[in-house]
Amino acid sequence: MSTGTDKAVGAIAFFSAIAIFVYYTLWSLVMPFVDEDHPLQNYFPPWEYAIRIPLVILIVGLTVIFSFLGLAMAKSKNAQTKKAK
Repeated sequence: MSTGTDKAVGAIAFFSAIAIFVYYTLWSLVMPFVDEDHPLQNYFPPWEYAIRIPLVILIVGLTVIFSFLGLAMAKSKNAQTKKAK
């Protein structure tokens, strides 16, 4: 990739992260205090999902990380065992 493409991808990722942060912050910190019949509530899922979604992502992420570490450690142990023989 060229430098211009790298900058464009970086800018898109940066502004996407900011948009997601602002949306999640409004959803989790502001919307619980807004009336349920307010039209702004139509743009956000139920508040309970503001807790459930990150929790599921955290559990899946940690499972993937620890599975990778476990497989890497097992592979390393097998390599050391074969080398010792």
